[in-house]
Amino acid sequence: MTVSSSAKSLENLKAPLILTPRADSRVWGGRRVSELFGRVVPEGPVGESWEIYGELPVASGPFKGRSLDSLVAEFGCELLGRRGEPERGFPLLTKWLDCKGWLSVQIHPDDALALELTGSPKERGKSEAWYVARRDDDAKLIHGLKKGVDPTHAVRLRDEGLLEVLNFMTPDQGELLYTPAGVVHALGPGFLIYEVQQSSDLTYRFYDWGRDREIHLTKAGRCLLEAESPPAKQTEEGLYCPYFSIEMMSQNERWTLAGDSFEILACVEGAATLKGAFGQHDLNFGDTVLLPADLGEVTAELREWGRLLSVTLGKKETV
Repeated sequence: MTVSSSAKSLENLKAPLILTPRADSRVWGGRRVSELFGRVVPEGPVGESWEIYGELPVASGPFKGRSLDSLVAEFGCELLGRRGEPERGFPLLTKWLDCKGWLSVQIHPDDALALELTGSPKERGKSEAWYVARRDDDAKLIHGLKKGVDPTHAVRLRDEGLLEVLNFMTPDQGELLYTPAGVVHALGPGFLIYEVQQSSDLTYRFYDWGRDREIHLTKAGRCLLEAESPPAKQTEEGLYCPYFSIEMMSQNERWTLAGDSFEILACVEGAATLKGAFGQHDLNFGDTVLLPADLGEVTAELREWGRLLSVTLGKKETV
């Protein structure tokens, strides 16, 4: 019997997908993406390295050079899983953030405001979560307003006046922090963060520490007053919100991908080896891999005090 070309293509989804990351210069960035991960990146401050994103190309294998979104268009739920929406492309963006300076004091819209403010039905809101991989002892970030501050008062403040009503905090290394749409925030110097977010680049700035970049007071104010912050459940094992689930893996595990959701695995500490019918794939600190939804049984063996972040649409089941 002759095997159809489509069946052959589907067989190619029975292996992890490795994408080519995209390093972007940012005025607040550092050089740790190069120093810690051994990557070749542009000269100067590199603030972001996009690891999983619809426009990124596959780095190797039968789909080499093709964008992730083109694979979603071809394979749909065979890649994304039953919880996905193939017509909207790949739903998530993950990235490393290396903060040598302060990021702008900013905020993101929810899905409804993203549509209204841009006029594009393809735009998503931006709810996100941060994993604190590294932080300096004196590192601080901004997360929300101080307790008791009325948002209608905060939107009238400018520059340093706004800073006085913001909540400064220092999360622990290894902590997950949820930052949904409608929460004003800013990462400060000294953090290396792995970020998981809806696939959106909509950011509106309240304040930028004297740098000559555009400020979006009207749109930012609307996000603070009108955006609905999706609820999340957080436990010692992970974080679960309507757009993604994140589970922290610090020991060997075995599980099966049986069609519910793709899975993103990010090595945020140490190293790990993945094993399955596809063979073996090593993950070192900084690496991220995408597992198609029907990949089957996977075993993760952690070493060198390894830790993986597992990102799915909905909670996965281990065996």
